[in-house]
Parts: sequence; C-alpha cells; structure tokens
Amino acid sequence: MKNTQSFSCSNNSVEHAKYLYLALLAVIFLVEFVLSFGWRVRGDSIFIHYLACLINEHGFVPYRDLFEINMPGTYLFHIAIGKLFGYSDYALRMVNVAWLAATLLVTWFIMKPFGRVTALAACLLFSIIYLGFGPDMSLQRDFITILPIATAILLTIRPKRNHPDNFIHLLLGVLFAFVALIKPYHAIWLPVLIVYNCIQNSNGSVKTLLKLCIVGNIFALFGVLLTLIIPFLWLWKIGSLQAFWDIFSSYTPLYAQISGDLKVRGSGARIVNILYEYSNFKRLGMLATASFFGVYLVLTQSIFVAIKRPLILFFLLLICYELSAGIGGKLWSYHYIPAIYFACLGAAFVLSPFFANVSRPNFLPLLVFIVASVPIVQMAVSQQIFMKWKTPFELSKNIREDEITAYLNTHLSPNDKVQPLSWTGGTLEALLASKAIPATPYIVDLQFYHHVSTPYIQSLRKDFIARLKREPPKFIIDVYANRGISGLDTSYEFHELKMFIKVYYYKDYSGNGFDMFRRNNDQPPKKTGTGPT
Repeated sequence: MKNTQSFSCSNNSVEHAKYLYLALLAVIFLVEFVLSFGWRVRGDSIFIHYLACLINEHGFVPYRDLFEINMPGTYLFHIAIGKLFGYSDYALRMVNVAWLAATLLVTWFIMKPFGRVTALAACLLFSIIYLGFGPDMSLQRDFITILPIATAILLTIRPKRNHPDNFIHLLLGVLFAFVALIKPYHAIWLPVLIVYNCIQNSNGSVKTLLKLCIVGNIFALFGVLLTLIIPFLWLWKIGSLQAFWDIFSSYTPLYAQISGDLKVRGSGARIVNILYEYSNFKRLGMLATASFFGVYLVLTQSIFVAIKRPLILFFLLLICYELSAGIGGKLWSYHYIPAIYFACLGAAFVLSPFFANVSRPNFLPLLVFIVASVPIVQMAVSQQIFMKWKTPFELSKNIREDEITAYLNTHLSPNDKVQPLSWTGGTLEALLASKAIPATPYIVDLQFYHHVSTPYIQSLRKDFIARLKREPPKFIIDVYANRGISGLDTSYEFHELKMFIKVYYYKDYSGNGFDMFRRNNDQPPKKTGTGPT
C-alpha cells in the first residue's frame, strides 16, 4: 500500500510539473501575441503586398509588368487581402493573426483525439516558435501552406464517415493544389496522404491496396488539375501567361541555384552545402528527436493501435518536409517552418495520456519534451527581446524606411515614377507606405547581380537600361546597405546603370545606407544635403 501511494504521489508530481510548464508556455505565447501587434511587417510579405497594391490600384499585370518568380496563388492571396482590408501594416497583422488562429484551430482538432494536453502543447509550441521568428516570418509563403496541409491531414485521419474515400481524395487534391500555387515543392507529398488513407481501407491485401492507391491518386490528380486551371486561366485572360512561362523556365532555375552567399557552384557542391546548412538549425533536430521518442513509445506498446498510424504519419511528414526545405536550394529560417510544425506535433505526442502508465521512469516523456522545447522557446524569447529593444540592424532598417518614406511623401507627385535599386533594407516598405509607382518591372535588382555571365541575365540588364532610357523615372533609390550575395559569377558592377545615373541624375539626398537620385531636368531644391526638403 505504501509503494502504491508513493507511485501515485510521483505521478501527481509529474502531472503538476506538466501543467506548470504548459502554463509557462501559455504565458510566453500571450506575451508574444500582444507584442506582435506592434510589429512593422517585413520580409517577402511586404514585397508581395506591394505588388498586389500595384495590381489592384494601378492595373499592373503580374509577370508582364512585374518581374517576379512567385506563383500566382501568392498574388491572388495578397490581392484578396488588399481588396478586403487594404495595404497597411495593421491589415497584414490582422490577417496574420487570423491565419495563425485558423491553423491552430485545425491543429487542435488533429491532436484532440490523442489528449487535450497533447493538443494544447502542440498549439502552444508551434505558435511560440512562429511568433518568435518575428515580423520577417509573418505570412511567409511556407507558413501560409501549413493551413491547407493541416486541413488535408485532418481529413485523412478523420474517423470513418459516410463520405466516400475518393471524395476525400478529391478534396486532398484541391487543398494541395492551393499549396502548389504558393510553394510547388511542398505539394509533392500528397501521395503520402493518399497511400496512408488507402492502407487504412485495404484490410491487409496488397492487391486491394494497389487498386485503392491508383484510383485514389487519380481522384487527387483530378482535384489538383481542377484547381490549378483557374489561376492559369486568369493569367491567360490578362495576357501574362507567356511572361510567366518565360520567367519560370529561364530565370527560376538560376534563382534556385543561389543561396545567401553564393559560395558554391555546381550541383554536387550545392547538395553538400545544403546538407551543411541543415546543421545551422539544431533546434529543429531537438524537436525531431522528441518526435522519434514518441514514435518509439508507440511502436514498443501494443496497446496503442489507435494512435500508432497517425503518429507514424506525422513523423514521416516531418522527414518529408525537412527534405522539402532543401529542395529550393536555400535554407533560410522560413523554409523550415513546415518541418517545425510537424516536429511540434510529434514532440507533443510524448505528453499523451496514453503513455502515463507504461513509461518508466514516468517523468521521462515530460523531460524529453522540456529538453527538446526549451532551446527553441529560448530562441523565440530572445528574438522578442531583440525586437523590443531594437538591434542596430533593426534600428538602421527602421530609420532607412522612415527616411525614404518621408522623402517620397514630400517630393513625389501623383504621376511621378520611382526606380528602387534594392531588394532588402526597408525600401519596399517605404514604397508601399508612399504608394510609389515603379518605373520598370524590376522592383528589386537581385537578378542583375548573380549569374551575370549568362545570356539571360545579360538580356535582363539590357532590357532594364532600355526601359530606363525610354522613360526615365523622376527618382532612383540606391540602397547600398545589406548587399547579401557574393561568390562565383556574382558581381555588383553594372557599368551601364552607373553611366545612366551619372548622365541623367544628381544626388539629392544621402540617407542611412542609401542615396536618393533626382532627374536632372527637375530643378534642384534650394537646399540639398542630408534630409528631405
């Protein structure tokens, strides 16, 4: 009797520790959530939202009037945001919160059958990590894809219902088509869900399984094609389908070969470099280890038939989306977010009540969860502290954005056009804030500086200069701060552009990491120098 009481007390202590740690995670989440309302939205979402503004408000045609490599689904997503909510930071923050809330809601229903504590842990852990990456992660394309993927998983692991399975396969195809319209390589794992669904209905017969898989994939493919045809009909209708194909076939393969520094060249060297880049995000490895521990607990306990397959599915998808992160040839923080999502689901499984009576020692699952989650939670908290107190880099970017915005708001007339020479550092945020109209399709100039010896990049440079000469913009914004690539076949020498600026423009303003050039045939202001006049 005494031993039983001791064991019960030990279990109670573990339960108390579990709830205390979850309460701590909840507090961290709430603090991050409140702080996120003060963010300046940054990164790719601002860039794409600026393009959506040009499309909605000024009739720009994507790919034809805007040189860009994003898939049409990304444009349609931001076009809808712009039409419904506008183009302010506030609008993007609200959509970001709503999208995160919808993702967490679907996640809750995925994990709820395996325990409310498990579902809560998964939701808290993922939301803390996502918010911890800060405004640069807000509405990143990789994050947007998680909601349709999670919805597809919920349909796949659902209890048996009256709908035929092939109808579900059709819906899975539709959902993954949405994923493909934003990040195509995240959609390649659709067959994993189809096969998983078919295994549950095959009754152990290989012949039946093969038949179900063939039919299921046909229905899923039909759903994919039915959905994909709509945006491409839109591109055809607005006259940009050919421009999309030219960019997709000629520039995208070159872009896929660059990394943050372009230090490697050749497919073999790039593969080695990508494998090395995985080691830079060790915290994901900690979560993946916790997921593996959950799988181990499931596979070694015969009583867990009800949760065995879903957990194996989540762990398999974790591996799949870790591979997806490297398919694009670059491993930046937001590329990891789908893999982090599945790692959070797998790590949360170790807190499942199914393990309460079989794990020895009984505190081990909780210890594994804490050890795996603390490093990545600590990273999230540190990021929030940096954003709260502003690093020199962040302050510099904010100052630059405000300076460019103030200058354009002071000097820009309704019909004036602007040419930015930048792809980072606050320029695009300023262009969106001032509603500036670009002079050429080249909103960023990244494509002019890598693979410079290739005929395609040379043709882009010639087209850029020809457009500038044909209709010189009133202002050119040269942001020389934060140049982020270097290496083989990479050069910032653009002699024709330098000569064009030297002949037709004068420097009207020198700011924090940028110069503002004004066209010569505009009378210079009485006072020039270091600030807007």
